[in-house]
Amino acid sequence: MSKASSKKIEDALQAAQALADVVADAKPLTPEEARRKRKRVKRRANPRAAFHMSKASVGFNSDDLAKMTELDAVYWLAEAQWGSRTEMPCPHCGTIDKHYFTRSQLRWKCKACDARFSVTSKTVFADRKLPLTKILRIAFDWSAGASGVPALQLRRNWNVTYSTVFTLAHKLREGLVRGNNIGAVAGVNEMDGMDVIGRRGYEKRGNPSDKVKPLDIPPELKKPGVDENGNPLPAKFEKNARQNPARRLMLVMCQRGVSAGTGSSATRVTISVREQASTVKAFAQIRASAESIMMTDEDNSYAAFSGLFAEHNTVNHSKEYSNGNGVSNNQAESFNARMRRSVEGIYLNPSHKYLMEYACENAWRQDVRKLSTGRRLCHLFGKAMWVGHSRWWCNYTHGENREYEMLIEGNQPVATRGKPKGYQHRLPR
Repeated sequence: MSKASSKKIEDALQAAQALADVVADAKPLTPEEARRKRKRVKRRANPRAAFHMSKASVGFNSDDLAKMTELDAVYWLAEAQWGSRTEMPCPHCGTIDKHYFTRSQLRWKCKACDARFSVTSKTVFADRKLPLTKILRIAFDWSAGASGVPALQLRRNWNVTYSTVFTLAHKLREGLVRGNNIGAVAGVNEMDGMDVIGRRGYEKRGNPSDKVKPLDIPPELKKPGVDENGNPLPAKFEKNARQNPARRLMLVMCQRGVSAGTGSSATRVTISVREQASTVKAFAQIRASAESIMMTDEDNSYAAFSGLFAEHNTVNHSKEYSNGNGVSNNQAESFNARMRRSVEGIYLNPSHKYLMEYACENAWRQDVRKLSTGRRLCHLFGKAMWVGHSRWWCNYTHGENREYEMLIEGNQPVATRGKPKGYQHRLPR
């Protein structure tokens, strides 16, 4: 061994011994020092959660509502409905002026017709019995959920009867059906349909676990058979004839945001019995302008779009979610996931009669997902109080119930889930 090599070995041994002496003399690190010296792993920020974790998402909370008096609630609803607490239209004659306000009665007197009116006159909340402060608190709790809040939970939170909170929530939904799910959208629109109720219902929540049936492959997904001449039948031959009569589909149209990465900006929904060419075409012509660019999957029901709109692009979901050139309907698929989570996980299979209301509720939650809590509540009451008197929920607890379901094919009569007429509850002896 050369002298140079032996010298390097000696230097390495001396350095190792010096390091061992330092380690032996060093004091053990405290847990706080060890935590500081520990290498931190930088996680990639989720852009979808950036807004919800920021201060901009919370600007109005339950503490602000708790401090609100009945007068403050009147002024807040006046600004949400009319945009001003001093100048508003008279609901009786329509005169816009600075009407006389009586603080003791919390009502205005019209300067033109001398009629008196409150902030809820001729709205869905007319003839209310709950204080406005409590209505605002229940509505704030209802609007905060990402996929909805059931009426039973609201009943427990606010100590009101189930019929009261159920009617209040549906009055808000009625305002969204008549005030938010209206008008046509333009630009790039994505469209899709999904089964909501009536199909494979045994897999959903709300059913006892001992009644779960084994999974069967639907006939329309099996290999096609042959006709009487021996010719092969298409995969979805006579699909409508084999369809469950209780099945309902939701058709959704999502307008893409102008800026990349912002998601959808407007959502329109409807309920259909079947996803066929006539219903899809009718919904698209009502809710989309002729200059729109439509994005759908390769279902045959969308084949007529090329002649109705400026452009129609399709994506084959059996191969890809997007073709890389911006052709996809992922926004509509995302809304389908929100609706499925709401129906199966929150509201537990709503009835056919009110399915349109629940769809419009989730469409509203999709559109206001990036608004702060205060602006979201203001937007909700602005939509709900501009539609006039309630058509479907006035005297609901007195037996005046809507007897039809709203479909794109036309309103159809539907049986109710409630007690039959003439039912009298008898207490056990």
